[in-house]
Amino acid sequence: MYKYLFFAIACLCTQNLNAQILNESFENYSNYWDLQITKNQTFTLDSTFKIGGKSSLKISGALTTVKDYLPFYQKINLQTTDLQTLKISAYIKTANLTGTAALLCLLLDKNGNRIGFQNSEMQNLIVNGNTDWKKYSLAITLNKDVSTLIIGGYVSGDGDAWFDDFSLENGKVENNEVLKFTEEIKGLVKQHSIYTDSLNWSKIDTELKKIAAGLSNINEAQVIGDYLIKELRKVGDNHSFMQSKIKTKNYALVNSTPEKPKSSIIDEKIGYIYVPGFTSTNNTISFQFADTIQNLIKSIDTKYKLKRWIVDLRDNKGGNMYPMIAGLAPLIGEGTLGYFVSLKEKKEVYEEWYYKNGKIGSGKNYVSLSLETPYSIKNKNSKIAILISPKTSSSGEMTAISFIGNNNVKIFGQPSGGFTTGNITYPLSNGTSLVLAATYITDRMKKKYLKGLTPDVIINPDDTAKTLNAAILWLFKK
Repeated sequence: MYKYLFFAIACLCTQNLNAQILNESFENYSNYWDLQITKNQTFTLDSTFKIGGKSSLKISGALTTVKDYLPFYQKINLQTTDLQTLKISAYIKTANLTGTAALLCLLLDKNGNRIGFQNSEMQNLIVNGNTDWKKYSLAITLNKDVSTLIIGGYVSGDGDAWFDDFSLENGKVENNEVLKFTEEIKGLVKQHSIYTDSLNWSKIDTELKKIAAGLSNINEAQVIGDYLIKELRKVGDNHSFMQSKIKTKNYALVNSTPEKPKSSIIDEKIGYIYVPGFTSTNNTISFQFADTIQNLIKSIDTKYKLKRWIVDLRDNKGGNMYPMIAGLAPLIGEGTLGYFVSLKEKKEVYEEWYYKNGKIGSGKNYVSLSLETPYSIKNKNSKIAILISPKTSSSGEMTAISFIGNNNVKIFGQPSGGFTTGNITYPLSNGTSLVLAATYITDRMKKKYLKGLTPDVIINPDDTAKTLNAAILWLFKK
């Protein structure tokens, strides 16, 4: 690790940007930039390929996965008194790059706490393969709380990338595409967020105009969504988020959660089912996930005479709830399992989610998936212990809620993650998505869960093995 030798000092104000990136054209090697060295990649100064000055920064290597990345960065201290848009720009060139070359910026407050982050992948700029020099920009928003920027770049995957001629500038353009996008995403939040009445829309409208005025294209407009998410966080929404173009596309194609459902038998008397999160809306993959869980249940239920079950949701961080619940339906049972509660003209509207005859869905018309040969356990009076933890979040919490109301169920563990709102995904015109908390959640008896689930039996979080043991003791208790 090279230690940065200098802190660049910038003074930012609404009207003027007077910031200097030191060694912005990589005229020397170790000064000013902090280089994160690994055994798989190397930094060199390249005088053959360059834009400004005598050389550029070249990063070469052969990483085994594009998830690895290698940052270089520089700190810039600053002062700003008003909300504004800043652009970090650099020229990038690539050769045979399988991953991506990207710009990054981390925002810190005066205490060194992280209060924001952006990289160019988040703004839909993917730079790989073989590309000639081109200027790329990363848009960020600043307010009076930002005290330090950490700017730089990184390379992931196998291949070479060159960086040169970094610069900072205030955005001062007005783009109709950006303005339309601003109205698009603002309209969705106003119309569908369950927190819309808690937002200061007069302030938001004023600040969005300032941000949008500094954006030159729709990819940079990702910061509009990030700003609105931060405003939602301030009024209690911890569940809404922006989904990048790549993640939006992948969510419809693959399950990005690596863990798989599994089962086992405890003392030949308890069926154990482990259900991780599931992050996909792909019909085929969703069916396979649900069918796998039902087959795991069927396999041990037909082999053993079971009256006791454990459903482990402690690692379930959420995703798409329907395949999880459909898979566990042999244990949950049929009928209405819970409700989504939306606000229309300030009145609560209840929409059930249900499972019946192998079909799972919500409302009157939506069927998420249908299982061809649904299974039902032999002993309908089986006792069922549900295990949860702070990791149990979002759809993992909805899955646990689906069990509530059955007389033979008890929940063990620690309070869940607290993401108990129904999120709806709204595709946006730039290829990204706004995943918005649009409903509250209740169980089948219409009890609301605004801040997660509290277990029936709370176990010391420092000893998670006790959770399983407590569940086993209850299952055998007459």
